[in-house]
Amino acid sequence: MYDALLRLLQASPITHNPHITDLKVYGPNAFRVKMRAVVTPTLTFQLWLNHNPRYTRYAYQLFSHSNALLRWDNAPHHPHLKTNFPHHFHDDQGRTAPSTLQGDPLQDLPLVLTEIEQFLSTKPTT
Repeated sequence: MYDALLRLLQASPITHNPHITDLKVYGPNAFRVKMRAVVTPTLTFQLWLNHNPRYTRYAYQLFSHSNALLRWDNAPHHPHLKTNFPHHFHDDQGRTAPSTLQGDPLQDLPLVLTEIEQFLSTKPTT
């Protein structure tokens, strides 16, 4: 699956030079991977997955230097967000809201990239 995710990043018009920065395969269809891609000269996209046949933990992040701007993850630390728990989104204002992601990286990554593209269209060019 991680190779298919890398191909999605390579095909995206908003990501450049996508690459795997960390990969640990620990069984059949079980792995942990971190990927990064340049979005603009000052913005980087990062994907982190810990996947096995029973469950997938994920975090997608757009950041500038070390400051997170947009984040999607399914860490179960916001139980008050009952809609689609544990999937949630952190916006550039520090607010947290339920996310429409489902925990299927091949389906979720294109949605994340579309949301990043929409976010960038509302910001000055960086």
